[in-house]
Amino acid sequence: MKKIILSLSLLAMSFSSLAADITEKDLQGYMKALPAVVDWSQSQDSLKSMDLGSMLGGSEGGSTAMALGALGTIKDNDLYKEFAALTNKYGFTPEQLITVGSEVSMAYLENIKGNLSPENKDKVNQLMGGLQSMSGSKNNSASSMMGTLGNSANAANTGAPVVSESNLKLIKEYMPQLQKLFAKVQ
Repeated sequence: MKKIILSLSLLAMSFSSLAADITEKDLQGYMKALPAVVDWSQSQDSLKSMDLGSMLGGSEGGSTAMALGALGTIKDNDLYKEFAALTNKYGFTPEQLITVGSEVSMAYLENIKGNLSPENKDKVNQLMGGLQSMSGSKNNSASSMMGTLGNSANAANTGAPVVSESNLKLIKEYMPQLQKLFAKVQ
């Protein structure tokens, strides 16, 4: 229960304000940080069961909630200072890296939707709805967060834009690099 509350607290902290457009600097820092974070996590015995590459990169298996849960595990194993030192080299706090990763993932998924079958588009919409409902939450109570997570499938059907035009345009320019990066870290 303690881990659930910690994860929910981290999630609420990370998304206490509406997500902003990412900058090219954010994206480039994220692209450099992701392989280093994955390598670091694989060298930690207590983290070997986690796949931070999938959690932080445009993967169907990854989500912000999972990444924040991994951050809770990092804290539980007294690795937060070491992890923060690593992410700081790339200009992020651990929480900022997760937030940027979420925005990159949503824009990446939106950009690849055009080439998918209707069934796979529905899956991507559900995943993006979950990411959007979490990133738009301003209430940090555990019950609100659980409700947000539970309603993620409905969020994709609200008609509200899930990804900003600015993020879509920026990620579209970097699609070849991101595809290679995500293939490498997963």
